[in-house]
Amino acid sequence: MVRGWTGAVLLLAAAMTAAGVPAAGSGNAGKAAAPQHLLVDVTVTDAQGRPAMELSPLDFHLMDNGVAQRVLAVQKAGWMVPGAATAPEMVLVLDAVNLSFEKMQLERQDVQDFLRRDGGRLPVPTRVAMLTDTKLIESAEPTTDGNRLAKFIDRNPNPVHSLRFQAGYYGELDRATWSMDQLYKLAQDEQQRPGRKLVVWISHGWHPLSRDYLAMSKEDLQRDYDMVVGLTNALLRARITLVSLDPILDLPGENLNYYKAFLPPVTSWQHVDTPNLQLQVLARHSGGMVLDQSTNIEGEIRQAMQMLRGWYTLAYTPTGAAASMAAGAAKDAATDQSVFHAIQVTVGGGQAAGQIPGKIMAPVGYYRSAQ
Repeated sequence: MVRGWTGAVLLLAAAMTAAGVPAAGSGNAGKAAAPQHLLVDVTVTDAQGRPAMELSPLDFHLMDNGVAQRVLAVQKAGWMVPGAATAPEMVLVLDAVNLSFEKMQLERQDVQDFLRRDGGRLPVPTRVAMLTDTKLIESAEPTTDGNRLAKFIDRNPNPVHSLRFQAGYYGELDRATWSMDQLYKLAQDEQQRPGRKLVVWISHGWHPLSRDYLAMSKEDLQRDYDMVVGLTNALLRARITLVSLDPILDLPGENLNYYKAFLPPVTSWQHVDTPNLQLQVLARHSGGMVLDQSTNIEGEIRQAMQMLRGWYTLAYTPTGAAASMAAGAAKDAATDQSVFHAIQVTVGGGQAAGQIPGKIMAPVGYYRSAQ
């Protein structure tokens, strides 16, 4: 373990340069001769919910599949940390696929109000992505100019739905598949950008279709498991913390806690169910939050942003990882050979001796080839 923050930052930078997690499509997908470092972004809060930024590298302990790991480096980061390395990025996703036209109009207005607040000065570089039934429209480079992003929304009016809400089960399936495909595409795009990203997906999410509704073949189940593997790994590789922000509370008969039954990570295709792919489940698995108790979109965006005020990045090499998850998207498709690796981060010892953090938020794990 590195002693002191200066050495930790230097070692982490070297680890990222020499053996950083390759992105899908980078040309390194099949090259896994040497172990790869994994970067895990961890938010630690105190009992009052404030960022706990007085921890030292010696305070952190990490286990991979129940095996204690040697943490190579710990970097303190966030916009509240003077001299922090790469600034975090926020992406606001306006989901026009899984909302009615009327509710999308309200969502757009609330997001624009957030962007124009404080004279349009944003505390972190931000981009806007707009998901329609036919494409994902993204603003250019991240900017702290909220007025510019508000104008970007103005230039892209609400589309008319082509994936009809009245199309029944298969209409819901089409919307869910399209939405997940675009989330994966966004994660692939973000792999090309350094640093941590907070992706705030503003939507009710796609319908939690259960396989009980339809007899599913082995191929169907493997397809869903493939999607779980691919999305989980892509979000971790891109260093995305996903937040599900759902301001819609007037859906009759809706159970806001339904997703919680599917939070245990899926370990094989035999146990997968379509609700394992809910937006809320993916958000929690990335180390993010589910915000669904308020209609105040602006306030909930600010609540999500607290995760970026201060956090820690841990670097480690999984024990025995001759071909780690980081080998790329080619490994994501190996459904029969993809094994879940749980990541568990705890805080104790060092400066944190005798202190109990309020909450530790980190990715739950990743999948890697068993071969």
